[in-house]
Amino acid sequence: MEKANNMMTDNEMMCWHALYTAPKSEHKLMQCLNAAGYTTYCPMQAVFVKWKGRTRKVIAPLFSGCLFVVGNVAEVTSLASSQKAAILVDKEGKSLSIEAGKAELPAKFAQLLKL
Repeated sequence: MEKANNMMTDNEMMCWHALYTAPKSEHKLMQCLNAAGYTTYCPMQAVFVKWKGRTRKVIAPLFSGCLFVVGNVAEVTSLASSQKAAILVDKEGKSLSIEAGKAELPAKFAQLLKL
């Protein structure tokens, strides 16, 4: 199993696998994967929501229900399925993996979604 590298820079190229989980469960899945030694990333954004007549700033995932992990696909799939999550696949049924640095990962994933 690959261990997390907490000193990773935003420009370091890695092979990320996209995972899907229930919306609002991203943080729990990230904690589970991090505890198992995986490097994870869930890009976040500030969103303004109206609640009880007031506008509030909330930090939410950029891609609801999605996060990214670096590691062996078979091991990640096994752990993800135990947490009610799944690896996203491409049109050919292969795991959706993106070779990118952390900084450009959201843009590359958004580009893949447009295809």
